[in-house]
Amino acid sequence: MIDKAKVFAKEIFAGDGSGHDFDHTMRVYRMAMGIAAEEGADAEVVGLAALLHDVDDHKLSPDTCKDKNRAAEFLRRNNVDEDRVQKILQIISEISFSSAKGKPTTIEGMCVQDADRLDAMGAIGIGRAFAFGGSRGRRMHDPECADQTTTIQHFYDKLLRLKDLMNTKTGRELAVGRDLYMRQFLDEFYAEWDGHR
Repeated sequence: MIDKAKVFAKEIFAGDGSGHDFDHTMRVYRMAMGIAAEEGADAEVVGLAALLHDVDDHKLSPDTCKDKNRAAEFLRRNNVDEDRVQKILQIISEISFSSAKGKPTTIEGMCVQDADRLDAMGAIGIGRAFAFGGSRGRRMHDPECADQTTTIQHFYDKLLRLKDLMNTKTGRELAVGRDLYMRQFLDEFYAEWDGHR
């Protein structure tokens, strides 16, 4: 089932250049499985939820987002038990930064959300932020504008908040170094922007 989900996700994200590609899916999957092992979560539920977490993302598939149609159809087509289908769909609906209301309701959801958030941090997170900004035609930085929709502003709107939003002990430990790396990057970015280095 995990192998089938990998193939399914790879087909959906072929050619994506926004940072929500299959590589992102696989990083979230590997990270979520590692967190699940530390936290004692159901590995199959975590694995399937991680692999399918973006297939109905509102930024990438607004037509299927509300009902998680792609994920639901995949799971049912592959005869996943309906209780597990509902649990996986619930996890997917609870983990998005923009739509999540509080913590996920299961340890499995917490593992997947932490993994997804960790992939938005650190060196990978920086790369993804600029890839997504470029795909949306955003400027890197605009020091003259107070109400910015730039990639650098995204660090303050989301990325630098993630460390304090981790759900699990494992996630919190992993987030510390990634958060520090982003702050050091911003210090360097501003110094170079202003011509000081």
